[in-house]
Amino acid sequence: MKFNNLLLLSTTIVGVAMATMNMMDHQDEDNNHDISTTSADLDPSDPSDPSDPSETPIPHVMKHQHGGVPILETKLLPIEQKFWESYNTTTYFNIESNHRTSLYLHIFSGLFTIFIIYPFCLIFNNLRLNKFYFVTLIVHTGFMLFSILNYSIFIGSLVEDIYPNNAYNKMIIILLITTIIQPIIYLIKLIDPNSDKGNYLSLSSSSSSSDLSAFEIDDKPIPQPATNRRLNFLNSGRLGKFRKYFATTKFHKFSVILFNFLNWGHFFYFIVLIPTAVATFCLYGKGKTVFNLLAHFIKGGVFLSYGILSLARYSGAFKNKGWSWNHKFIKSNETISTWFKFQNKGLWTMEMIESSLILFYGSTNIFLEHLANSGGEWSPKDLQHVSIAFIFIGCGLCGVITELKLQNWRFEQATKNSNDSKIIKASPGFSPNPFPILTIYWTGVLMSKHEQASELSTEIHVQWGNLFILGCVFRFLTYIILLLNSNMNKNLTTPTRPITELIVSFSLICGGLIFMESTDPVILSFEYYGFTSMFTLNISLGLVTLFMSWEMSLFAIKDRLKEKYESKPKEIQNNEQV
Repeated sequence: MKFNNLLLLSTTIVGVAMATMNMMDHQDEDNNHDISTTSADLDPSDPSDPSDPSETPIPHVMKHQHGGVPILETKLLPIEQKFWESYNTTTYFNIESNHRTSLYLHIFSGLFTIFIIYPFCLIFNNLRLNKFYFVTLIVHTGFMLFSILNYSIFIGSLVEDIYPNNAYNKMIIILLITTIIQPIIYLIKLIDPNSDKGNYLSLSSSSSSSDLSAFEIDDKPIPQPATNRRLNFLNSGRLGKFRKYFATTKFHKFSVILFNFLNWGHFFYFIVLIPTAVATFCLYGKGKTVFNLLAHFIKGGVFLSYGILSLARYSGAFKNKGWSWNHKFIKSNETISTWFKFQNKGLWTMEMIESSLILFYGSTNIFLEHLANSGGEWSPKDLQHVSIAFIFIGCGLCGVITELKLQNWRFEQATKNSNDSKIIKASPGFSPNPFPILTIYWTGVLMSKHEQASELSTEIHVQWGNLFILGCVFRFLTYIILLLNSNMNKNLTTPTRPITELIVSFSLICGGLIFMESTDPVILSFEYYGFTSMFTLNISLGLVTLFMSWEMSLFAIKDRLKEKYESKPKEIQNNEQV
């Protein structure tokens, strides 16, 4: 929705724009000028002039700027001066081009459809509202193709490739292909291979998930003779052969799987695409710095996505699995899905998923930390980072074992006040498993104490480290609340919505975003233009709260549509439902 990465993109764009204006004001000045002044050089109207007796006395004279001072205007060592004088400020936003407007159209139309239009595609598909879903999908496809077209125009206008072999160009090609395929696969998915009358575009009001009735112009029943003539035409000649080929059961199942993959695959693809765009447009991560960039973008993106997931759980997502802090019961007379067949009677909770992912992430992180120094000796910095990976492996494995040990507890906790003998699997919606939050807690503590090469980098690391600690404290309070009030809700299967989870979500989303900002290429650009840690923190906090309000609004709209849909007569539902 990620989405998160709009925040980083916005921060960088604002920063580059303000810094460019600042540099234009100082481009004719000598970088090594003497900053000392005399009283004669001061403006007589300036209240900072202590020698002017006509001015009203004030308690303090402002000695700093809110935006900071560009680093070339500060006192530097000769070796530092040499580095910053050769610092390359070229980006896609200031390179010479006659089609810069196309770049802005690409960015804004792409972000608009990713954050505004596509979420409604997911909502309408989830509610099985065919009419609204297909129209919204076509609008999204149009905006995305328009965005990609403008990007190709801008790239084609550049005289030189300033970022050779960047991943964004390849990802755009993949996005172009899958965007075109998605509505086509959706139409193929609607083919009904089980129709004994050859009605592969199922028009009956009682059809299943293959129903195409949503594309009818009105809700009036189609006269039978006309329907028969239409079906005879569809089954005749080459069109009939085409129908028989595409309406086979195996192909239909494949189209359903492919559609679901594209539908949610695009959502996760956008989460990766947006930070890749930020790195490409700002020329971050060239050369060996790409490893530091990837480490921070991947890790920060994981925590940011985790925060989005936590907020979605608070808003009611995954309640059918008991992951919205709610009870989940499965009875012996119910049809059990494949997901629940392989689970124990205690059912998996989100803590099991978290512990498994932490274990997997820690295992892969051992090798990722040495990529920048591949083939060489392990440096103390590599070993220090790998020790953090050991924490992830240890806590992840302990968390998985704890979940296995608590399976009977979860079943008993969920059914202790129930006399229903038909319940064979159950979960209270959580496990008192401390290892996921212990992992995040120590990550926050270690990073807040992790000294960096520059003061700005250290301060930003402290910011997201403290945010993680704050999130862990409130997640622990969530467990306390659930343990004390596990059976106070009359309807145990509804989302519990612990108030503490809002703070957890905020801390993880904001901490993850600032984690991504703390990569060396981004820090260097901040230092060059004179951005302080408070400047970036203020912008990040504001954008995160705006994003959270949008995510919660989307879930509120979904709940309202669901209530409205369920209140309709059955025959009207069938005409709108897949």
